[in-house]
Formats: sequence, C-alpha cells, structure tokens
Amino acid sequence: MKQPNYLFSVLLLILFNAPSYAQVNIEEYRQEEGDTGFSGSFAAGVEAQTGNTDIQELAVEGRLDYVRPTVTTFILTNSEFGWEQGQRFSNEALVHFRQMYQLREGFRLEVFGQYNFDKTIFLDTRILVGAGLRFRLVDHPAFHLWQGSGYMLEHERLGIPVLAKHPNRTTVSRWSNYLSSRFNINDRVGSAWTVYIQPQFRAMRDFRLLSDINLEVDLGGPLVLVLSYQMRYDSRPPSGIKKIDTKIENTVAIVF
Repeated sequence: MKQPNYLFSVLLLILFNAPSYAQVNIEEYRQEEGDTGFSGSFAAGVEAQTGNTDIQELAVEGRLDYVRPTVTTFILTNSEFGWEQGQRFSNEALVHFRQMYQLREGFRLEVFGQYNFDKTIFLDTRILVGAGLRFRLVDHPAFHLWQGSGYMLEHERLGIPVLAKHPNRTTVSRWSNYLSSRFNINDRVGSAWTVYIQPQFRAMRDFRLLSDINLEVDLGGPLVLVLSYQMRYDSRPPSGIKKIDTKIENTVAIVF
C-alpha cells in the first residue's frame, strides 16, 4: 500500500487533535526507501468554529529530504496554533534535523538535532543533540522491525516560577531507545507501531515514554486514511502537568 510519506500532501481533516508533546516520534517521518536526490512534502490544516463556540486552529507541516547512496539527510518542521474566544490555547512548533550513514546493510549511524517549544505544557524551549545506532532486526515483505539506541543531550527552559519545585532550566544526558515496526496487512492496509523510552543517565527513574500506533488505509486513487493513537508518559513532569497524555488523530490525505 501507499506509505504515509508523500512527495506532496494536503491535510484535509483532523477529527480530534490534542496537543503534541516534547517527545516526537521521528519514525513516522522516516523514509527507508526512495530515489536519490531531493524530495519534499507539505501539509496544512485549518479549522474554524463559530456560534456557541469560537475556535480557530492552524497546523502546518513540511519536510525536505536529500538521499545519497549511503547517506540520507532530512529536516522537518511542524507547528500548531489555536485560539478560543480570542485567547490562544495552543502554541507549539518544532524543527528537527537528522543525518543517517549506512555502515552496512541494515546497520546505520545517526546524528540529529532538534528545537521545539510547546506553551501548553510550559515548555518555552527544548534543544537537543545526539547520536546513535539503528539496527534492522526483521526484514520481511509483510513485517519490518527496527531497533535504535543512542546518547542525547537535552536542554529545557520551562515557563514556570523560579521558586517552583521543578527547576525551570535543566540540561541532562538521556539514553534514547526505541523499537519501531511495520506490518503490511494487505496491499491496501498497513499498520505501524513505535515505542520510545528515554531515561536520564544519572537518574534512571526520570524517564519519558512515548507509544505511537497507527492504521493506514488506501482509499483508492490519491486518498489515504490514517488513524493514529499516541500515549506519552513523563515520570517527572512540572507541577500542574499530568504524567500521562494521549492523542487521537484521524487524517485524510491526498497523494499527488
């Protein structure tokens, strides 16, 4: 079936969308196969409600890829802004850079950097840099499984009082690990699942967990339906922020 990494795509419909998180599932943006050279994508969504509720939402996402025989580079950006009764309730954006070097078949070295913010969870700034290894564990026409592990240096600045229990500025080293799988049910339906766990090296009980599962259905022609569920857990969030967040999305895209 069609993979959800499109040359150009337009986001048509989001039935429900909760805020995104400091952790980002990069696996959903990864392109394992493709022609060499440049490619890109762009998606945008707009929602407006009036009457008893006055809500406006805007979401934009884009990426640029450069593929060479043994080196792949991509940069992606996305943002989401929302207003209710004239008051902003969603304000977040992200830029991520990643370069992957194929050391041998099924074995890669990766380096990456990221900047993002999300005012809904008091995250004013998050900057991270890191490197790691990626292994292909299973390579079957119907099922693929990858594992990744690496080092990540993370700096965060939070929009909380200086005297709050949680420090408003932190710089920590984390051990970033993930498992990513894809199951092709048939020519029109596929499913993907990814789980990340990122403990702090000096305090393993301080960890973040992200689980993301989606179902992709080829509707025929240029249409693809993507249903996704995401769960995030932060063992030590700032005061006033819950440890668990979930997000459900229902997206229809045009592929052309």
